[in-house]
Amino acid sequence: MKTLIKNTTAYVGKDFDRYDDIDILIEGDKIIDISEGINEKNAEIIDGSDFFVTPGFINAHFHPSQQLNRALGIGLSHDEQMDLLHATDNIKKKEDKYWMSFIAILESLKSGTTCFQSVGSEIDSQVPVFDKMGVRAVCVLVPKDILAESKKEKIRAKVWDTEERIEKAEESYKKYNSDLLKVHFGVVNVRYASDNLIKGMLGLAEKYNTGFHMHASEGNIYVNKVKERTGNRPIEHLHKKGFLNNRFSLAHMTKLNKKEIDYLSKAGASVVHCPRANSYVAVGVCPVKELLDSGVNVCLGSDAAINNNSNEVRGEARSAFDKISDKYEKADLIDYKTLFKMLTINGAKAIMLEKEIGSIEKGKRADLVLWSKNDLPFIPGFNHIADLIFTESCMAHTVIINGKKVLDKYKLVNMDEETLKKKAREISERYYNSFKEKVAKHL
Repeated sequence: MKTLIKNTTAYVGKDFDRYDDIDILIEGDKIIDISEGINEKNAEIIDGSDFFVTPGFINAHFHPSQQLNRALGIGLSHDEQMDLLHATDNIKKKEDKYWMSFIAILESLKSGTTCFQSVGSEIDSQVPVFDKMGVRAVCVLVPKDILAESKKEKIRAKVWDTEERIEKAEESYKKYNSDLLKVHFGVVNVRYASDNLIKGMLGLAEKYNTGFHMHASEGNIYVNKVKERTGNRPIEHLHKKGFLNNRFSLAHMTKLNKKEIDYLSKAGASVVHCPRANSYVAVGVCPVKELLDSGVNVCLGSDAAINNNSNEVRGEARSAFDKISDKYEKADLIDYKTLFKMLTINGAKAIMLEKEIGSIEKGKRADLVLWSKNDLPFIPGFNHIADLIFTESCMAHTVIINGKKVLDKYKLVNMDEETLKKKAREISERYYNSFKEKVAKHL
């Protein structure tokens, strides 16, 4: 199957150079030509004259199954948010997480996201959602094996046997890993994961040549708890144990010192900046400028609706700019193209897919977003890339993933949106009644 996008504006290559009146030819799942005046018989023609085309965004840290707790924990600290999450796990059904994940992913798709690093203590309910929607994903099992003994039992997170989780992770890889959906390995964080669990999961990442993902250095409480248990700060501990390498992508990272930034740089590890989530639960500000200056690959993640209230990773780019601008009182320390790289090619590098996605280039997968030049955020349209970063309400007109339309004319192609919304509203009403009765008044 071939698709030809004619006479469009496209942002091509890793520097996102603008080309007007350009054609993009897709065959199967790949871009096979980018040039003017392409003529191809037996191709579906998309008139691109009213559109501009970008690579899809990559959400490098995403929890779709936490959609049900959206707006239930406003004003809570990070530890309190996690207590709320663990308390509500007892009243959620597996099918609740399954159906609500569709809503989280759909919101993301409509804002231009084509690839997700999807994180959870279980991935069995995530995989079929991505499959049905035809969306590219990296699913990461992030277990814990250290019990939070200081927490009350009703808000205590579930823990697993170390060896059992390592075996489960490998089984998941063999069962689910495919062309469009990759299975990577990880742990929840250093606070609640033993060295044996980290070592075992990292060993699987090396065995299958995948990435390794975890939360890290997320606020002072987290850092202090790790120091109490290990004698070191989180990144320092990973470094001293010989774990830290270029497979690592680490989310949040708001509490880093100069030595730890050097460790990250030398290891070739990636940092997933989640600025809005970090603000929502007040865990501090990731030192993005210092990381970039040290050569660390920095990308973006929306985290979860429970501690962001948004699943749109595009908005994280603006928030990242605001935090740097406010901190240093300078507006030129990070430019819009660097922010766009954080949304695209840097995210691809963090999940070890930079040779396949993250930019519009011949031979790469056709993960593309068509934005209508007639939509209000893009008028007058002098700089579309800057518009996407600094303007609210940008919605994708067409989303192509692996060469296939997933969103067309702002609507989901593979499933009926209204059916999904109806199902989600039914679940939400039942869940909220249970939440008020069994959880809220007891916290």
